[in-house]
Amino acid sequence: MNISDSVTGAVGRRGILKYAAAGAVGVSVSAIAQNSASAAPAAVSGDSADYLRQLYQDALDEGGKLVVWAGGSSPNQEAATRQAFVTAFPGIDAVFTVRYSPVQSALINRQLALGGLEPDVAQLQTLYDFDYWKAQNALLPYRAPGAQAVFSQYRDSDYAYIGISGRSFGRVSNSDLLTEAEAPRDAGDFLTTAFRDKIVVPDPTSEDAILFAFYLVTQKYGLRFMEQFMEQNPLIVANGGVAIASMASGQRTASLSSLAPFVPVPGQPLRYVVPRTDQFMSWPQTAAIFRKASHPAAAKLYIAWQLTVERQSTGFQWPSRRDVTPPGGRQPITEYNTPLSGFREFLRDREEVERFRALIKTFVAP
Repeated sequence: MNISDSVTGAVGRRGILKYAAAGAVGVSVSAIAQNSASAAPAAVSGDSADYLRQLYQDALDEGGKLVVWAGGSSPNQEAATRQAFVTAFPGIDAVFTVRYSPVQSALINRQLALGGLEPDVAQLQTLYDFDYWKAQNALLPYRAPGAQAVFSQYRDSDYAYIGISGRSFGRVSNSDLLTEAEAPRDAGDFLTTAFRDKIVVPDPTSEDAILFAFYLVTQKYGLRFMEQFMEQNPLIVANGGVAIASMASGQRTASLSSLAPFVPVPGQPLRYVVPRTDQFMSWPQTAAIFRKASHPAAAKLYIAWQLTVERQSTGFQWPSRRDVTPPGGRQPITEYNTPLSGFREFLRDREEVERFRALIKTFVAP
């Protein structure tokens, strides 16, 4: 089945709106709210506390405003992050605007060319954009406390941009309908008869992260996998929010590539697992400050806050710092079969990306 509004009828329009419109790149707003609220430190311990207090005062003195343009599929996706930030730093008027990352970067390029740059911070999935902006001298290098502890593959050598969290579109299943032993892990698991008409996945041709997940699978199994996968009659949907709605409702039970928190959210039957042997996609959710930022102190405060141990230790999935223990009893990301710089390297070769996208489109949208 191709991208289809039929999912609206099967799951119910209200269900779709609950999980997709209110959700965050495949996760309902309740998941993000719980996760981010717990991550908001009332105070920051260690030597960085005095530094943050001074930045906080500087941010108030420059006007008390912060503008972040973030990548995502839902306008409310960063609502809990905003709430956590303004709770930690009262008096800062933080404005988060969420659009798909390619849309954000195009608008930023337009503003950089014509003037009137709105965002202080870009927080995007299109990692190649940060290389371009650095080459254009548009980014303000900033080495926040704790930045050196961030994995070297997640940060620019000059600290022009940095990963504030580790994310993965991985294997997700409905924990009410499948036991942990039954949950598919390797791509081959999805080809068994048990998962015919039971798989859902965001359209890999419209999302670079999902495309990379399929790229890794086909590197191991070959293109024959795509033929076999499509014979399973997977539901190919517009974005991660719709995929989660389908699994949460029980219409579909598993996804080869979706986003879910390590710590399950009460009332939301979603389980994230890593493959047994397959290499899987992950990436650093990356942020940078622009040289033309109207609120540079607030922008630095935001990056520094995101990199605190307190914020990192209760994150959604993996921390970007190597010295912080992941939530939910997970091992450090380096203990898993995922290329830390693989997604960035994949994205940098735009010719190969578009070639592979066109190839996959022949399977999912014949």
